[in-house]
Amino acid sequence: MIIPLRQLLAAPTKAYADNPIIAFDGSVSMHWTPCCARIAAWEQVLRTVDGKLIALYQNDSLEFMAALIALWRLGKQAIVPANNLPASCQQLAELTDYFAGDFPLTAIVNPTISSQPASLPEIALPDANACALILFTSGSTSEPTPISKSFAQLEAELETLESQWGDRIADSTITSTVSHHHIYGLLFRLLWPLSSGRPFVVRERDYWEELAKDAATLQPLTIISSPAHLSRIPPVVWPDSASITAIFSSGGPLLTAASLAAKLQLGQAVTEVYGSTETGGIAWREQDKTSSWTCLPGVEINLTPNDSLLQVRSGHLPDRNWFNSADRATPDEDGRFNLCGRADRIVKVGGKRISLSAIERILEQQDGVAQVRVIPLPNRGDRLGAVIVLDNDGNKHLVDQGKAAINQELKAVLETQVERIAIPRYWRYLGELPQNRQGKTTQAELQALFDSEPLPRLPDLVSRQQVQDELQLELFIPANLYYFDGHFPGRPVLPGVVQTHWAVHFAREQWGNLGDFAALEAIKFQQIITANQTIHLKLSYQPDKGKLYFNYTGSTPDIAYASGRILFTQGQV
Repeated sequence: MIIPLRQLLAAPTKAYADNPIIAFDGSVSMHWTPCCARIAAWEQVLRTVDGKLIALYQNDSLEFMAALIALWRLGKQAIVPANNLPASCQQLAELTDYFAGDFPLTAIVNPTISSQPASLPEIALPDANACALILFTSGSTSEPTPISKSFAQLEAELETLESQWGDRIADSTITSTVSHHHIYGLLFRLLWPLSSGRPFVVRERDYWEELAKDAATLQPLTIISSPAHLSRIPPVVWPDSASITAIFSSGGPLLTAASLAAKLQLGQAVTEVYGSTETGGIAWREQDKTSSWTCLPGVEINLTPNDSLLQVRSGHLPDRNWFNSADRATPDEDGRFNLCGRADRIVKVGGKRISLSAIERILEQQDGVAQVRVIPLPNRGDRLGAVIVLDNDGNKHLVDQGKAAINQELKAVLETQVERIAIPRYWRYLGELPQNRQGKTTQAELQALFDSEPLPRLPDLVSRQQVQDELQLELFIPANLYYFDGHFPGRPVLPGVVQTHWAVHFAREQWGNLGDFAALEAIKFQQIITANQTIHLKLSYQPDKGKLYFNYTGSTPDIAYASGRILFTQGQV
């Protein structure tokens, strides 16, 4: 049983009159009444804005929820970007002049916390067909495209989720490794718990160690995750008392081996959800039982007669017409279906029409190959580039035989099945596919692996904060980093010397000239840093002693990677 979304925002105080726990922030429980005060505070600020379309970005799920409900209660729409990077802000600026939340330059200041819980008067129910928010596609093949969602679409999807899995997750607390800034995270991590009265964890979980802590303290627990996280679960010691009711994954297919390994380690099968920003949820599967997909309640599918493209019809779409997807499928028993790759990944190379999906399928069938992405390279005469992820056997073969030998073996396979022009000319071997912070492998990140420009030597700066005499940085480690090239094949590891260089680089940005490097007085490496990780770097500089202290950690200080102390000669240039 869930509360319809429009009813909840029309009468939020009445919706949960018993003031239940709505969220957890660490060990602190957040009740509904203070949340209503945050909604009221946001309303007060947003009421002064003339514009109807407001860009909204908030890392804190509870704050995002309060701002979103406030916008809806004022008859405004939210436009929700996947991130707050400069390119995204530039795209948003073409759609609206109003920005709220965690943007580099915000037109709206976050409201201060009211000392007294403010009342939220009831309002009329919004029109079901009115646009509630605008999200963006992932940009896997092109520029991100804005997609509108009505209240009716969102409510239909929430009803579907509760109908399918409500009894299973029952009284679970929801924790998540995915962002609420795209449709999967928005629904599963935020709106579904909110409308069903299940508490959720406010902060996004970047590390499995954090999920293990949630499993020890928040029971029963439902995990909302993605293939990016479920494919690389470290040997975390799960508490004996852990009670996990469900693990959901979406954003792309999870490799069968990864799905089975996750069940073995976590004690619960992974439920994969297939869908898109345009269609909403379509189907689900659990690979310990079957590789076929089962339609969600209320979802109808059809296959086009000539090319077997999947067509979808459901209440998650803006109308009752059939939506033509670009995914090929084949029917299975009992109304299930199997996905067979995308049909729209057709490019012209040397005047020939080439199916990138077909090349990927051939390569992925070879021994030692786990995943493949093939892309055209405009800066290299539109020839093809292949990004290969090898399994353990493949990595051993790569180390023993070398890259050139692997290239020739894979090319030899393709020569018997595709035209010569379709054989990739450029090859890259990685420990895992590059991913952005949303866990997506985008065209831009794949292209960067082949760019003629030098590979980046610095991490992506996510956030920067000075606390007294300390500098605190949040850094994202991209897979195409210069230092990962050949270090090591199939298992990119960030060298320790690079970590010290980064500490000096960011320290000089903050405090200027530090003098000449004199000595590395202390250094301790505790865990390796690999690609696609978010890490925290804390710097402390003592100019009177010429000493720089650095400390690399995970999301919490107890997840330690490296620390050290560097001595500089003072007064030198």
